[in-house]
Amino acid sequence: MEDLRRSGELRPSVRGDIVVQRTVGELWNPGSFDSLRRQLIPSFDLLYTCAAEAIAHSFGPKAPGGNKSVKVLDLGAGTGLVSAAIRELIPDCELVLLDQSEKMLAKAEQRFAGDDAIRLVTADMAENPLPAGPFDAVVSGLAIHHLTHDGKRDLFARILRVLRPGGLFVNVEQVAAPTDRLEALYDQRHESHVQSSGTPAEEWAAGRERMKFDICADVESQLRWLRESGFTDVDCLAKDHRFATYTGRRP
Repeated sequence: MEDLRRSGELRPSVRGDIVVQRTVGELWNPGSFDSLRRQLIPSFDLLYTCAAEAIAHSFGPKAPGGNKSVKVLDLGAGTGLVSAAIRELIPDCELVLLDQSEKMLAKAEQRFAGDDAIRLVTADMAENPLPAGPFDAVVSGLAIHHLTHDGKRDLFARILRVLRPGGLFVNVEQVAAPTDRLEALYDQRHESHVQSSGTPAEEWAAGRERMKFDICADVESQLRWLRESGFTDVDCLAKDHRFATYTGRRP
């Protein structure tokens, strides 16, 4: 098989507000990113498996028409955790991984070494045009909450345009609570999981620092934004307090 193809067709923006977003991405250590996921995220397996299964249900080998080629775009792909979950269920799918961090994509390149059905794109999903597609599915894992709310709505509209008719968008996301009381409950649940999972204190402290950059929105608002953008079959598929997996389909 050929080596992975690193696409340079999309160029990162140099606007000042994007420098802040790039700083958020580089706060993570790519070397420890994967190993900390389950320690820092309650119900990690539920959320990520649910996302992959939603795509496989529509486009996997057992789905109607499942023998056709399936093309998936992974936004804010990081080291490729979501794409890897999809690859397990749809082994022959083509995956396009987009992230603004070259260091994260370097880890993804290692994960998928020798897989010529993978393309890596270094770009900022908030500012750069998305790859043209059309895609059967667009997925994202814990990335879109770094965008402003207007940025989220704009991204949802652009995702709709690069999907095929019937295409699916699935997002694993960190979300806000609808009230302050529930936000306190979400935070208690999150910290309790982190402590019970044996997360080193310094890693949780670093996580708290990263969370200062988050711009989370509640689930109901994000589902409404999807409908307003033109998505149908909009629903929250799984949720554990401040983490959720939700979806919408292009008509």
